[in-house]
Amino acid sequence: MTHGGQILAPLFAAEGYDVTVADVYKAAPQGLLDSLRADGHTVCVGRPEPGHYDLVAMPCHCPDLFLEGCTYDKRIWYSQAVNRFIRDGRFRIEVTGVKGKTSTCYLIAHLLAHAGRKVYLRSSRGSGPYTSQGHDIQELKSIAPPYLLDLPEGDYDAMVCEVSLGGSGKADISCITNLLEDYGIAKKTRHAEEAKKDVLNDNVNIILPSEKEIWGKYSRPLRCVKKRVTVTRIPALGEDLELEVDYRGRFSAKVKGCCLGLQYIEAMEMALEVCDVMDIPAEKVRKGLESFSGVPGRGEYFVKDGRGCVLERNPGISHMSVRRTLETLRTMGALDGAMVVIDPVSKKVCDKLDRDLIEDVVREFGVPLIVTPGDGTEPDIPESVKLVVRMIKEGYQ
Repeated sequence: MTHGGQILAPLFAAEGYDVTVADVYKAAPQGLLDSLRADGHTVCVGRPEPGHYDLVAMPCHCPDLFLEGCTYDKRIWYSQAVNRFIRDGRFRIEVTGVKGKTSTCYLIAHLLAHAGRKVYLRSSRGSGPYTSQGHDIQELKSIAPPYLLDLPEGDYDAMVCEVSLGGSGKADISCITNLLEDYGIAKKTRHAEEAKKDVLNDNVNIILPSEKEIWGKYSRPLRCVKKRVTVTRIPALGEDLELEVDYRGRFSAKVKGCCLGLQYIEAMEMALEVCDVMDIPAEKVRKGLESFSGVPGRGEYFVKDGRGCVLERNPGISHMSVRRTLETLRTMGALDGAMVVIDPVSKKVCDKLDRDLIEDVVREFGVPLIVTPGDGTEPDIPESVKLVVRMIKEGYQ
């Protein structure tokens, strides 16, 4: 239920199945459970009732321990269930990966919108139309695969969809940002690769050249990202990032200094690959890059009360993201007088942090660290600190 069971239940029922839904994490709203019961589905709060099932559909990252006492003829992951039901016919770009999904989606949506395409963006920040004025977030929806079946109506040229694990397998363009860490899922009984491979389709799959061997074994057409963006001058914090871009010829461009532009290079190159597939003219791409201000709360830079601030706000805060941000700031010569603040939105999210790994990374860069308890307590920042790098770890969607 946490990852879209209510979307799939009526679709299986329409095929003639008697459907049981299980709220294994005991987190679904009571109103939703009552609605499912009213529709004739069996609802279990906790584990499903023991017994034999013809078919089990579950998220790939859900551990098998929830199936204790259950036998079944066949099991499919939620991505495979989405593949079974999705048939809306609209042009869809699906983006998954370990890191950089949201940034890549925003860049794709931004460049397409500035080229005159009508774009809808679903991301972990929210969902809504993306125009030349930015992202009009109209609703908050999960980025779990079943929500690909819950996209709004509308005459859009492109639906740009961030997907947490996997995808429909029927997108017009699929992007895998990276597999930087093939981390364990389902209580470490499976790996992220097993879920993320389900995004691959029979049309266009854009991947990193360094990961061609990983994704090549699934026998889908692959298009490797090209080295298209060169930084011509490392900026100071707050200054524009100057680039040379190789896209249907070479041109210069500047990315605004209100974001850590150096962190967006990989996302830019994947977005440029999408633009090339979609035949976006070079001048439109150049203007799009120069109007990009970054993703709000992702490497965002501003000055508050005379002190510099870098804000990283997302569910993926980990030792890897901390290292990436600190490496970027060190490259820019901005670590002198800096302090890192890790701020979970709640005690529950705080428990998900690997504090030892984060402390090791921060110590390596020689900057002080505060980890808040996740109860809303504001940290006490010494006056001598010139730059606060605040990383707010939100809950996963």
